[in-house]
Formats: sequence, structure tokens, C-alpha cells
Amino acid sequence: MNSTPEAAETSEPTPNPKKQISAQRRIVSWVFIAILLGVVLLEWKAKSSQANTVKGLEAALETAGDVGEIPLQQFQTIKVGNTSEEIDESGVILKLYHYRWNGIFKTYNVRLLVDEGDMVIAFDEQAEGDTVGGIKRISKKNMQALVKQNKKGAPEEPAGEKQADPKEDAGGEPSKK
Repeated sequence: MNSTPEAAETSEPTPNPKKQISAQRRIVSWVFIAILLGVVLLEWKAKSSQANTVKGLEAALETAGDVGEIPLQQFQTIKVGNTSEEIDESGVILKLYHYRWNGIFKTYNVRLLVDEGDMVIAFDEQAEGDTVGGIKRISKKNMQALVKQNKKGAPEEPAGEKQADPKEDAGGEPSKK
């Protein structure tokens, strides 16, 4: 082994100069990060606004006690964030208010059933469906058809169920008219 001072000096690696990142690449990277941050922020705002609205609505309905209803005006003060609102007045007694918080990837929903006195009686977080909070609405169209059918004098029997003749149950012959 050669341990001369000259060999020690040449065995040290020379430091590599760091690669310089171009200014354009740096700008593109920061713009991409800013866009990604904006998307995440918009999605978070929609989700948290809907979640805070639901928490406030649940708390208000709990404080309503046995009544379990709150005025629609009180809900308007509970509602958080910017929403799109759709009102479906096709129900006989109950109106459906549908609030939407639009995120980039998902739309968050709250649907309310409101009675004739503008009292919120039920809500859910579904985008659509026949029931809201377990309560089914009767549309004006279906109610009118039912009323017309009942006016004709033909009571509606549930499908598949036939009223039993009392003589058949007793083991006798059915009466023939």
C-alpha cells in the first residue's frame, strides 16, 4: 500500500455540482401544486358545509323535543355554505326542499320534508329516493287518481289479496248470486 500524501489527495471524490432546476420547471411545479390545493380546498369546503348543516339540523331537532319539528326559517339560519336549492311542491301535504353543495368530485345533499305550516318534519342526506327520513310523500297526481277511483265506487283491493267469503271459511259452499 502506498500511503504517500499525494495518494490521499487524489482519493477524495470531487464534489458534484447540483443540477440546476430551470425556472420554467419550478413555475410549472408550483402552479400544479396550487391547482391541486385549490381542488382539495373546494371539495373540503362543500363536504364540511354539508356536515355542519346536518349537525346543526340534528341538534335543532333534538332541542325541539317530542315535537321533532323546526321552522324552515330556523333551518335557513342553520344552513352553512353556498347551496343550490330545489323545491318540489308536487306533494299533497309535504313539500320537498333539496339542497346541494357542489364539490369537484362529489355533490353533497340534504333533503327536507316541509309541511303546510313551513315546519321541517324530516330530513336525509340522499341524492334521490321515494322516501325522506323514512316518510313517503303522496304526489298530487297519485292522490287525484285515488280520489277519482274512489268516486267511481270501486274500492281498491291490495294486489294479490282477495276478501274471503265467510261461508267458505265455515266449510260451506260459496253463495252464488
